Amino acid sequence: SNGIENKAFESGVGCNDVTVEVKTDMNKKNGIPSHDNGTLSSYTSKSENMKSDKDDISEDLAWGYGPFKPRCFQVFNKMHFYILFVSIMCFIEGFAVNGIANSAIPSLERQFKLPSTKSALIPSSMDIGSLIVVLFVTFIGGRYNKAAIVAGGTVVMALGSFVFLIPHFIDQYSYVEYATEYTYNCSAGSSWSSECDPVGESYLAIFMIANMLHGVGFTTMFTLGSAYIDDNEDNAKAALHIGLTFSASAIGTAVGFLSGGEISQNYYVEFDRVDTSSIGITYIDPRWVGAWWLGFAISIVAFAIIAVPLFGFPKRLPGVDKRTVEKEGENSFMSNVKKFFVVLIKQIKNPIFMMVTFAGAANTLAVSGVGSFAYKFLMEQYNLDYKTAGYLLAGMISIGVVGTFGGGVIIRIFNLELRGMLRLAFVSCLISSLMGISFIAGCPDVKLAGLEVPYHTNPDMANGYSDACQKPCKCQYETFTPVCGIDNVVYYSPCHAGCTDVAGMGVWGNCSCIAQNLNASQADAGAFYGRCDDNCDALYYVAPCLFLAIIFVLISTTPNSMCIMRVVDEDVKPFALGVEWVFIRLLGTIPGPLLVGWVLDNACLIFLDGTCGNKGNCLLYSHDDMASGILIWWLIVSLLSALFYLFAILFETRTGKSDSFEITSN
Repeated sequence: SNGIENKAFESGVGCNDVTVEVKTDMNKKNGIPSHDNGTLSSYTSKSENMKSDKDDISEDLAWGYGPFKPRCFQVFNKMHFYILFVSIMCFIEGFAVNGIANSAIPSLERQFKLPSTKSALIPSSMDIGSLIVVLFVTFIGGRYNKAAIVAGGTVVMALGSFVFLIPHFIDQYSYVEYATEYTYNCSAGSSWSSECDPVGESYLAIFMIANMLHGVGFTTMFTLGSAYIDDNEDNAKAALHIGLTFSASAIGTAVGFLSGGEISQNYYVEFDRVDTSSIGITYIDPRWVGAWWLGFAISIVAFAIIAVPLFGFPKRLPGVDKRTVEKEGENSFMSNVKKFFVVLIKQIKNPIFMMVTFAGAANTLAVSGVGSFAYKFLMEQYNLDYKTAGYLLAGMISIGVVGTFGGGVIIRIFNLELRGMLRLAFVSCLISSLMGISFIAGCPDVKLAGLEVPYHTNPDMANGYSDACQKPCKCQYETFTPVCGIDNVVYYSPCHAGCTDVAGMGVWGNCSCIAQNLNASQADAGAFYGRCDDNCDALYYVAPCLFLAIIFVLISTTPNSMCIMRVVDEDVKPFALGVEWVFIRLLGTIPGPLLVGWVLDNACLIFLDGTCGNKGNCLLYSHDDMASGILIWWLIVSLLSALFYLFAILFETRTGKSDSFEITSN
């Protein structure tokens, strides 16, 4: 036998005896065996003669914790259990880091008065944390137990979710009370305070630190975790299993958006401290802030639980060719700094590696930017509530899982070599860019009096939101409280509509400006809280195209990782993934949210006055500017990704090595 095969357990061996499978099948491609038909063979802590054998690596191969590695635990010491546990961890990561965190952005902007360019720092900081540690983790981590490091990263993500909760526990949200039928007096005007209170800025730093910890934690999975799978499986199965972990993360993101919508709409941010039945506002009120923190409280417990079984896996699974261990020993000198830079420069000089890396960076530039604000985009552009936006995003991402998992399935079914995987990624990115054209189909802008439509007596809108029809109301310092008049025009506030009476909760009457527009009696002119229904059905046409765009952009994720591991030397695969991770973060996921946040802020028509003279969160957007800005953004970066894959195909064609999964340089 090419491996180490021990005798079967005798009857009566108890659960306290260590057992591991060390059976090797060298018939698989590249010497990586399958674990499907392995059988347990014996190794007990009582066998002293086995400890003296130089070939005895059973202690490294047993599943357990330190010296506690009982026989009954070894049922978990198989690849399918590792895939199960790590997929659950990826699901939780997607739920908390990508789903809950991004769905919380509208609530965080409202509570802490943040514009999109500043709230974008929250998702971007996740990748800053990843960037800080990725090269160290992948360069050093490749020599140690990759599975244990992945488990350690899970604990770090639990810590990040805990830090995310801190602002909720040290700050209590309060909102400005609107007038009631007993207190409303438009002729008195509203008070205005110039007090400087930079509290929102200080909490922004805490959110960034929390997401940095999230980034540090999940970096281990998508670098060392992927390499661990590839080390312990043959090429075709590795592609399928890596695609499965990506799919689990995508499903978690979908559930996170879905849960985030439900939580934001049904649970007030202070529901744990106040009686929500007495607050007098609902989710349609701009003062409403959903319980953005609740999802992170759930994820803390989930991360801690799933880390436990992940800590039990050995450095390599039983049955894997010993050459993997030998290579790690041979390359132990790579820990010195000089070797680090030699290996780094070697990867940078690999043209296929760099083109695939740039393609992945461009892809994530589009996905991370739009994804961070997708929740907000759908709510603002199509006037959706929290729950509907969450359901729609969950549906898109769930369908997108077909793409993530489908990429691995296509590779396995057609047994794609390097060139085939590059072509698959190129075509999927090209189709995704074309589907993105649907972003242009937005809803019409809000017909706001004084901004988009004129007052009856002021056709040139020279006076902005002020008009003679508002007398005797004093509206100079009124906060943005949009009301829809029965004339189907939105007014900045009830005061700006000339309303002098409160007819009920969210209903105003005796509105002089509305009466003037309708040429009707003032007593018959009323308004209700919120925007007018624009009867826009553009989403019915946009949603299917966005579903396809997500599917095809995610198809390229598995081929991208597999291509990276096929164009570098066997012993530097984790480090190569780490180098790609750095470029993706520097050029993709860090600037993506910041640039899309800038696009959204440029489409803003009305900003809330923020703290200390700064701009606060946006209160009203131009739908046309928002749609065209996102469209241009998506087309540029997705076509750029396709272009880089095309360059990679051309470089690969010149090497003449498309018949092999591996391309190594001498």
